[in-house]
Amino acid sequence: MKVVMKKKKEEFIKLLRKNKVRKKVIDAYEQINQLDFFDEAFSKKLYTDQPVPIGSGHVSDPPVALARMLHYLDLKNTSRVLEIGTGSGYSTALLSFMAKDVFSIEYQENFAREARVKMNNVDISNVRLFAGDGFYLEDELGRFDAIIICAACQKRPIPLMAHLSPGGKMVFPMGPAYRQQIAVMSNADDENSGTPYPTNFYEFCEFPLAIGPFGLDINRFNMDE
Repeated sequence: MKVVMKKKKEEFIKLLRKNKVRKKVIDAYEQINQLDFFDEAFSKKLYTDQPVPIGSGHVSDPPVALARMLHYLDLKNTSRVLEIGTGSGYSTALLSFMAKDVFSIEYQENFAREARVKMNNVDISNVRLFAGDGFYLEDELGRFDAIIICAACQKRPIPLMAHLSPGGKMVFPMGPAYRQQIAVMSNADDENSGTPYPTNFYEFCEFPLAIGPFGLDINRFNMDE
């Protein structure tokens, strides 16, 4: 198994280089092992461009699209980063290698709990994990240098910009179900128009919709209404 995983990992790293991902991001992928965050039963999907089941009908982020999002996030060693959507904890572990402090919020409480165990197992200590709705933050968490949302938004989550430092970036998939683009929104004013929060769009991707008013608003499907 170890020999097979090593070979698959080497091929996956080559795929990331082909997609022109920053060296800092590739270094994180080399450092973090997928087997520490996913069930061995899905080993055939590890180190491929296929999402991996993580339980409760959910899957991991699409691998290459996630790497490109981390590329656009452009973290520094001193960065304080917020992740919305912990999932298996794999993306969180990648962030921990690239940033100084990582705060990750997961809507599914069981995922947050399991991710905490996984972080302890691999001795990752610069991550704080929370269960809850990441789109509604407490002010006590302070401001972040970068924010990444690992779920698709159908409109820009502008309220989160209040938690982003001036000049910071927020990266997220934006668009309807099954068809989005990677969006990079800056906490600044557009140089030409002066309008706030200029947003650039990049590759197409496919993430599950975020739960809440910016993605899939479950209140709209409440049968009691």
